[in-house]
Amino acid sequence: MGVWITGDIHGNPVRLSTDSFYEQKEFSGNKNENVVIIAGDFGLVWEREEENKNEKYWLKWLEDKPFTTVFVDGNHENHDRLMTSYPEKIWNGGRVHEIRPSVLHLMRGEVFTIEGLKFFAFGGA
Repeated sequence: MGVWITGDIHGNPVRLSTDSFYEQKEFSGNKNENVVIIAGDFGLVWEREEENKNEKYWLKWLEDKPFTTVFVDGNHENHDRLMTSYPEKIWNGGRVHEIRPSVLHLMRGEVFTIEGLKFFAFGGA
């Protein structure tokens, strides 16, 4: 179990591949036991109207990982799409937008409890 934090992937999550993030090779089958937090500029909710081919590819790639990916929004997000195109749910005590079942947008002003630690989400830009 663990929490990993990174920032600014700008729509290119290759740093979360097993070549760079090799710890994931040891993760169990339960995605909820390990969480990767992207602290702004996720960039995979960017196109104006809907997910493009590139976004769909990378979001599926993240969904297939053995961890849950969560992100705080930054200036490299389509805020209109984030707020209107994805369902809202409660996750670890706070509200999120579900981009995929294990790719979640942490909504601003929410507090999340992950691995016994409290995280306050506040976006950038």
